[in-house]
Amino acid sequence: MGSTSRDSYSVSDNKRARGRKYKWGHRRAFSMPNSNGNRMSLSVIDDDEEMDDGLHKRHVVKYRIRHPSNRRLDMNSVLDGAADDLIEIKLPELAFVGHDDNELEIEINEEEVIHPPGTSDSTKNVRTVVKRFWEARWKVTNFEFLPEWLQDNEYLRTGHRPPLSSFSSCFKSIFSLHTETGNIWTHMYGCVAFIGVAFWFLFQPSSLIQWQEKLVFSSFFIGAISCLGLSFAFHTVQCHSPGVGKLFSKLDYTGISFLIIGSFIPWIYYGFACRPQPMIVYMSMIVILGLAAIIVSLWDKFAEPKFRPLRAGVFVAMGLSSIVPAIHFLVTDGLKVLIEEASLLWLLLMGVLYLTGAGIYTSRVPERWFPGKCDLWFQSHQLFHMFVVAAAFVHFHGITLVAKKRLEQGSCSEQLLERYGFFIVNIVAFLCTSVPLTN
Repeated sequence: MGSTSRDSYSVSDNKRARGRKYKWGHRRAFSMPNSNGNRMSLSVIDDDEEMDDGLHKRHVVKYRIRHPSNRRLDMNSVLDGAADDLIEIKLPELAFVGHDDNELEIEINEEEVIHPPGTSDSTKNVRTVVKRFWEARWKVTNFEFLPEWLQDNEYLRTGHRPPLSSFSSCFKSIFSLHTETGNIWTHMYGCVAFIGVAFWFLFQPSSLIQWQEKLVFSSFFIGAISCLGLSFAFHTVQCHSPGVGKLFSKLDYTGISFLIIGSFIPWIYYGFACRPQPMIVYMSMIVILGLAAIIVSLWDKFAEPKFRPLRAGVFVAMGLSSIVPAIHFLVTDGLKVLIEEASLLWLLLMGVLYLTGAGIYTSRVPERWFPGKCDLWFQSHQLFHMFVVAAAFVHFHGITLVAKKRLEQGSCSEQLLERYGFFIVNIVAFLCTSVPLTN
């Protein structure tokens, strides 16, 4: 509100002529910090009506803000009023912020907030003023005060953000402490870390990493960065509005599908490098399953709290589809090759991390056991995020080992000769000794 109030709400010429000075940061400009019960008031001064003598007619309109008990959208009409008239307005879905009298984290005029001159829609102006004041001083609220579209986990009792209808307020809340703080920062750090790893890997000289390997690994980097970045964005702007929350929720689940697809492709590519048919089959399988998961994610009801087990089940089933190519590899190459060359142990660790995180997310442990005790830290969603980041790095290490092993073995013809050469030589020797030569 600091720069906005300075630019959008100006002091009239007649007041400048009187030589009045306005300081910034003083709290007497409004009465909003003083709350009584579940009501707060805000005074707005309007002086954009010019008189015949060139002076401006001033009048004060006081607005009382209160939280509607029915939570429905109900904004009373706001009209110009006489001095000291009290007009009550209802702002939708604003939780009561308490009885204390804290300073605002904004800069404002010393004595007044003035409507922009030359505008006629005073209702819209007052809504803007009130909203900005509200968002500048919002406080965390309890679960029962949240609108229905923000009520996701009833075991988190306190510390929730109220609805913030501007993206700037949502992104500023990254630096405040609330129930989404841990969720935001865990995946923001993970996203930045994978961006750094991707730049390091992709900009290696061709003598160390050829472009084919960079292309294959790019699928994993795109999946990881998309998943973590979209998750960070969703948890940041979730409180903006129902429409924005639903949109970014769908993008969040889409990012999970991208991560699973991107994780599969390098492992299948290097694991079946010399067998193009199964490689194509398994890559097509995971892409089809990923598209199906994305389609399900776009279903509006998919994001509702009651479908939490279904969400986890869809992505767990998609991840468990990796068992099929693993069994194929086991049958054709044996357990030793699967462990040594296909990084089976690292992939199993990755699976354990993902499944553990999904189980914690679905069961909502530990806050289910300690309601109200894990509101800010160590809640299930934060733990789930940490397991996801750890599993992604474990998978990156695993596929790096698979690629290294495969590239060390040389071309496919060299690998076949090394693996089956002794058998072929024995067959040829047997045929030469057992079949009589004829003149």
